[in-house]
Amino acid sequence: MTTLVTGARGSVARGVIARLVAAGHEVRIASSDPTELEPIAGVEAVRLSLREPDNAAVALRDVDRVFLYAEAAGIADFVEAARAAGVRHLVVLSSASTAAADPANNPLAAGHYAVEVAVAESGIPYTILRPGAFARNTIGWKYQLLGAGAIQLAYPEAQMAPIHEDDIADVATAVLVAGDHLGETLDLNGPESLSFVEQIAILADVLGHELPLAEVSREAARAGLAPYMNEGYADSLLDLWQAAVEPEPVLGTTEAVTGRPGRTFRQWAEEHRSDFAEVRNQRG
Repeated sequence: MTTLVTGARGSVARGVIARLVAAGHEVRIASSDPTELEPIAGVEAVRLSLREPDNAAVALRDVDRVFLYAEAAGIADFVEAARAAGVRHLVVLSSASTAAADPANNPLAAGHYAVEVAVAESGIPYTILRPGAFARNTIGWKYQLLGAGAIQLAYPEAQMAPIHEDDIADVATAVLVAGDHLGETLDLNGPESLSFVEQIAILADVLGHELPLAEVSREAARAGLAPYMNEGYADSLLDLWQAAVEPEPVLGTTEAVTGRPGRTFRQWAEEHRSDFAEVRNQRG
């Protein structure tokens, strides 16, 4: 059985690839530019852009399972090609944002939701993974610290249960290998709800130095997000944080699927010290 992993440059996809290869499964990896992928012994790398449906047939040759990064452009053509290729299980990396009211008109959710709908209507057995906030999103604070000298947040008390990317990879791999949870949507988050203030405190403790925090206006926060996303997306993200006034319920899905508790934010921070090395060096 061959598993196709799309979006192979992503952190979750890389984790899925490593786990499948280590367990001896046959894997093919795909990216819009496979020349940028790190070569893996015995693993074929192919070009796959969902925006160009003609290249899907080659990527799907002899594939029966797919780890699918949610890309709305061209998804209808891709699921049709997957059905024609005889794919028996699609495991989709979606987003918790699709659980919001009217996801089709929510900039955060719309693309993921379009993929979920196309997959659910494809006739191919599927599993949807809906992770919430990634712990690794905090790497973005590095650039604020380097540029402005402080982490700038409009809603520093916003609560969420950040999930380690390796937990998502563990769940995805378990589902792919076992071929279970068919027709299910698995909501995923981390093992503890933390405010941004609490996350910063943990990260500062791990790094061994203070991480200044500045509370800014919503307008200033939107301007800070502007280089990375459009205004509608930024507003939806700020709305999400503004509404996150209560601790996020811990779902426990990682443990239910894998038999192992989810990794804590502190563990993530300890494993990612090097991502903040520039901040440490700037402080001298």
